[in-house]
Amino acid sequence: MSIDLEGETEHRESEQSDTPAIQQDRNMFDVLFGRFTMCFSVFALTISFFLPVDGLGINICWIQQMFELPCPGCGLTRSVTCISQLEFAKSLQYHPFGGFVYAIFVSNVTILIFSKTKQQAKDLFRQHNVVIQRFYLAFVTLFIVFGVCRTLLAYMSQSR
Repeated sequence: MSIDLEGETEHRESEQSDTPAIQQDRNMFDVLFGRFTMCFSVFALTISFFLPVDGLGINICWIQQMFELPCPGCGLTRSVTCISQLEFAKSLQYHPFGGFVYAIFVSNVTILIFSKTKQQAKDLFRQHNVVIQRFYLAFVTLFIVFGVCRTLLAYMSQSR
């Protein structure tokens, strides 16, 4: 019995030591250019050329439906659609982060089409992973801060 327990202990220790190595190996390229993101990018860019820039008139945001306040992502679809239809000023009015999201979508499609570009991008991301992680964190933080500020402003204007 003690032999089995020791074997289990050694097996568990080896599993635990493998986990951090796997997490450390994952870089920002895998986060931003994974299969799901690439498929979603193709879908989003394709429909952005066909959607009307002012939306379909259907509210699909459950946060806005429940609380009658905008969420951090409200307006992104219209912003991306405006960029696809070359209405850049209108895009900024709908959401200031639409251009960044559009750039990520275009990068995903480019990497999907050109395999040489994919390897070059992977190498670049490996070399500068820490810097790219910081930019990503800054982007996400600014996105959330923008959303919270916009929601607070909308709430304050509603309560008047």
